[in-house]
Amino acid sequence: MASLTSQQTNELAGNFLALAKVIGEYRYENFDTLSKQENEKMKDMHLSILAFVDDLYTLSATLVMDDVQSSLATINKVTIEMEATYETIQDVQKAINVAASVVTLGASVLSKDPQTIAESIGGLVDTWRS
Repeated sequence: MASLTSQQTNELAGNFLALAKVIGEYRYENFDTLSKQENEKMKDMHLSILAFVDDLYTLSATLVMDDVQSSLATINKVTIEMEATYETIQDVQKAINVAASVVTLGASVLSKDPQTIAESIGGLVDTWRS
């Protein structure tokens, strides 16, 4: 069986999120007509689907990180360089831009958005090297 790419996994997560929204809305719109047992069952399934969404976004981010292994090695190199020389940057705007790039990368990783993660990695490297 073929493996999913990070982009495909991210797309699936989006689809599951849309499905969870529809199912959740159905439950809330029909709350008064559902029996307690039906309501609980719908709630449990809704929460299970949302858990799948979270897991798929996490997997997607993991796949992106696998896809950009060479970029991660570059980030490691940039980190080592920054530890050694960040204090000596004469251009204050560059120091600010580098710090902003690190913040953007961190937020991207936490967002679990594969495209944003890849762009942020490139942005940090470009900012540091400029």
